[in-house]
Amino acid sequence: MEQKRAFLDITVSLCPYCGAPYADASWYASELGCDVECGVCGRTWNPKASKVDRILLEFLLDENGKVIEVKKKKRMRNERGVD
Repeated sequence: MEQKRAFLDITVSLCPYCGAPYADASWYASELGCDVECGVCGRTWNPKASKVDRILLEFLLDENGKVIEVKKKKRMRNERGVD
């Protein structure tokens, strides 16, 4: 039987005020460009403007859909086609 898989495109960004790292779903952080509040310094900022990486995660699932393992599938290219 083939392994069940699920995928999630995430954006990694750093708070521009205190440097705290964040990982958000790319549809939220990069595509919509929604503001977030930093849990460390409390300031509001936009992760789209502060992103440092974007990767595709692959989740390996058991027969009940529970996560067994998470792998970095690939680095996604940004809007300019550059890593």
